[in-house]
Amino acid sequence: MATTTQLMSFAEFEQLPERPGKQELINGELITMPSPENRHSVVSKRIFRTLLNSLPEERVWGDHTGYRVGSGWIEPDASVSWPDHPQDNKYLVRAPMIAAEILSPGEDIEEKLTLYFDEGALEVWVINVRKNTMTVYRRSDQEIVRLKVGGEYRCEPIGVTISLSELFA
Repeated sequence: MATTTQLMSFAEFEQLPERPGKQELINGELITMPSPENRHSVVSKRIFRTLLNSLPEERVWGDHTGYRVGSGWIEPDASVSWPDHPQDNKYLVRAPMIAAEILSPGEDIEEKLTLYFDEGALEVWVINVRKNTMTVYRRSDQEIVRLKVGGEYRCEPIGVTISLSELFA
């Protein structure tokens, strides 16, 4: 039996009560995820600390920081905002420069990747803690390049190196 999901506006999304876990609004659809498992949280903190050790504090954001993108809302696990990132009265607007997304079980990342790049992201790092892998999606000219990371990844635009052995230790 098919079910119909009613689409939601950003104004309706803003009125939702606080809940444990993460709530995002992607293409009008409310996406809710349970609170992360410990390994997810540990890897998220390691990425955040690595970014914070190399970049100005005002550009590095952890979980629970969201971005108003188009008519939606996304919350990367860690992110780096642009040097002059646009804001409105309440929110960061448009996609971050760099977003780190740690996959939750059953999460579909494809729509989110499209939204990130349509809204100006330079790179999205997709981390799978169950497989100890990292895939970098990067804007290059008019296309998105997919790079499977092995060992280390150097993000030249922000001058940060991610070591997979340290990330998944």
